Amino acid sequence: MKHLPKPLTIAEIATLVGGRAVGDASVVVETVSEVGAAGPKDAATFHNMKYAAEAAASKAGCLLVPPAAESAPCAAKAKVVVADPQAAFAMLLGLIDAAKRARVASGVSPRASVHPEARLGAGVAVGDFAVVEKGAVVGEGTVLMAQVYVGADAKIGRNCLLYPQVVVREECELGDDVIVHSGTVIGSDGFGFTTDRKTGRHAKIPQIGNVVIKDRVEIGANAAIDRATLGSTVVESGTKIDNLVHIAHNVRIGRDCFIAGQTGFAGSTTVGNNAIFAGQTGIAGHLTLGEGAVITAQTGVMSDVPAKAVLFGTPGRPHREAFKLQALYGRLPEIVSRLKALEKKLGLEAKDAAAS
Repeated sequence: MKHLPKPLTIAEIATLVGGRAVGDASVVVETVSEVGAAGPKDAATFHNMKYAAEAAASKAGCLLVPPAAESAPCAAKAKVVVADPQAAFAMLLGLIDAAKRARVASGVSPRASVHPEARLGAGVAVGDFAVVEKGAVVGEGTVLMAQVYVGADAKIGRNCLLYPQVVVREECELGDDVIVHSGTVIGSDGFGFTTDRKTGRHAKIPQIGNVVIKDRVEIGANAAIDRATLGSTVVESGTKIDNLVHIAHNVRIGRDCFIAGQTGFAGSTTVGNNAIFAGQTGIAGHLTLGEGAVITAQTGVMSDVPAKAVLFGTPGRPHREAFKLQALYGRLPEIVSRLKALEKKLGLEAKDAAAS
């Protein structure tokens, strides 16, 4: 369980999340918890009917429920009925997160290194052994935790949070309210080489562009976003990127996309707004993926994808077609046996042997 910044009544929670209190609205909760472990001082959420039994037995002080579950059995002292319980619960978690961030002291650690020609906005926090190079700009309210590296002439917006050991290389740009988790590198060199046809030796193509991350993007741990050869690799506002994602040079990712873990984009691919990439998807280079496309887990995309298409498999196919093919693959041994029996019955095997 996690403590709220201050105790809240059911009525106050209902007002905060835009819901409706059912039961004793004067009940006070102090903490949040998972529905199965919640006690009388906890707020919890029930948004998936899979957990209806746990919700019915929950001893939570407050349970956030959807309208469809308003009359469902529940041992909680009170409910808050709200259209999207998960989003409402996220608002409570946001109160806790904001209080945690507020406890981070602003100012520069004496063990950090900030170049005299770097510019830090009001309220910026720079942790132990962090480095901010010449010409870098860090917007007001941003937190650079321990061992963060900000390269020369990089720009970081307001109210960003960079966890320990994040690297933002030279000339790269982050918008406002960006969160980057530990181990991620923004602005590593793109994978560009030429090969001498006579010797087979590879020579590096200098990567002199940058990376531009727009507002409200969140990037998970150990992701790598490569700088462009020329111009910019771009991630538009609101996109959420999971751990262990690779975005190659000159890729452009649209607004409000979801990119799950171990997804990789080859260079110069363009992705429309609101696209979804499930885990371990692989996207070839120089492609265009339309707005709202959904690429399901472990799909390999090797050609352009229309808007709102749903792909599955390698190579990626429309998901209904791919599922039919998967069902047929499992029946191949049976189909081959039946084909051989039919050929034998028709005497085709003997004719083939004679012809050969």
